[in-house]
Amino acid sequence: MADKQALNATFFAFRKREKGGVLLGATLAYAVLAIVLGGLFFFLNAQGIMDYVNWVTNLSMSAGAGKPGAPPSMEMMMPPAGVMSLIPAYILFILFYYVLFAAYEAACLRWLIRGETGGLLGLTLGADTWRVYFGYWVWLFLLIAFYIVCAIVVGGTIFSMAAVMQGDMSNAGPAVAIVPPAVAIVPFVLVLVLLIGLLYFGVRFAPAAATSIARRRFAFFDAWKVTKGRLWPLFGAYLLLFLMYVVAAIVIAMAFGALIGANVAGQMGGLGAAPPETPEAAFRAFATPQMLASVVAVYALILGVVLVFVVSLFGVNARAAQAALEEGRIQAAT
Repeated sequence: MADKQALNATFFAFRKREKGGVLLGATLAYAVLAIVLGGLFFFLNAQGIMDYVNWVTNLSMSAGAGKPGAPPSMEMMMPPAGVMSLIPAYILFILFYYVLFAAYEAACLRWLIRGETGGLLGLTLGADTWRVYFGYWVWLFLLIAFYIVCAIVVGGTIFSMAAVMQGDMSNAGPAVAIVPPAVAIVPFVLVLVLLIGLLYFGVRFAPAAATSIARRRFAFFDAWKVTKGRLWPLFGAYLLLFLMYVVAAIVIAMAFGALIGANVAGQMGGLGAAPPETPEAAFRAFATPQMLASVVAVYALILGVVLVFVVSLFGVNARAAQAALEEGRIQAAT
């Protein structure tokens, strides 16, 4: 096995390569297909979406008009039939969307690790795509198992604390039991341990898709070999990218808020003292062409930031798998 080499994975996706524009082409193809898929979903389920918006609006209005703390009526809480029809349609949409996202991730990883491309700007429904897609299902089952463990541990802790408090109350008679500090801090310690465990195993299996691409076979759990001895470099790369993403999101949110505030102030000045009486009137008053163009531009900017963050994560995972190949920790199937 070769000596462990420096990872330098944070910006691996954006290193200069002999052929440029591959990641950009795959990203544009994915973005266009995702928008088309989302538009098709909204087009086919427009009535159900409108029923959902009206249902939520009516619930909010009834809660505000009724007595404080009074729940809405049972009839109003029941969703319309159109809303219920959205559930199978949304599940079908999610299944197709994750196939598309798996094709996108496989295209990026295939180029970053093996220098290969093909299909529609890199997007294909080949074996690599299905390896990545089935990895998503493994993640889902692992998360379900983690939540079950959390429920058992937290539930057992709460039950034990309740038993201790009940025993203290029995000994103290009518006096109120005082929870010992050692017992009161147990839930916080447990939550901290569970979060650390989630982060640890998340980092150890993060390059699972990249490992499958590198090995040319489904090898989700071989990611454990890929990340052995590289926990902190990988965690640092993920953390740095996440912080950069958060800062960018905050800057965009502040700029968008200022834009909305300026538009609302201008429109209120033009409308005079009387505000719009209905939500529809408010929408017509504030939805100027300039405002709609600004909203579209901001959402496009947000989408660009998200995609840069996603490609950066692909690059970190690809570099980890590539280094494991070079070091002989994993081998590609012939």
